[in-house]
Amino acid sequence: MVVYGPAQWQRKRGQGLAEVVGVLVCLVPVVLLVIDLGMIAIGAGLNDQACRDAARAAASGPPSDLSKGENRQVGSGTAPYDRAAAVVKKIYSTNLPMKVRESIEAVETVRDIPTDIGGAVDGEVSVKTTIDIFPPFLAGAVVGPQGVALKCTHTVPITYVVPNKNP
Repeated sequence: MVVYGPAQWQRKRGQGLAEVVGVLVCLVPVVLLVIDLGMIAIGAGLNDQACRDAARAAASGPPSDLSKGENRQVGSGTAPYDRAAAVVKKIYSTNLPMKVRESIEAVETVRDIPTDIGGAVDGEVSVKTTIDIFPPFLAGAVVGPQGVALKCTHTVPITYVVPNKNP
């Protein structure tokens, strides 16, 4: 049987402490990087959801102009743009280090509009949103204060039905 004296106990305790510090030096940056990548993944999912909901809102009412047209830019002050912007502004504001930009891009295509007898409008609305993500740890130090900007685009068919003018 080997009996250790006080000097050997001190060495063993010091070796264990050095090993714990060595593991922590390697493990802490990895954990911080995983948290940063998780924030970016959450931001990408949030932007996708905001874009999809904004596109649905833009397509849920009448188009900006009840005339045929391909790839018309829809700007502020028009009904589809305002519906989409309201969804992004009211629903998707977070306290996380990420923000969906309030300025969106909306494009509509109207292929057919029923006239007197009414019916469904044939067309689609495409909405593009952008989210700025500011990772708090290592990835944030790499990308800098401007953060990471991710874009998403969704296209949804117009669901508006023109009322029948001749009952």
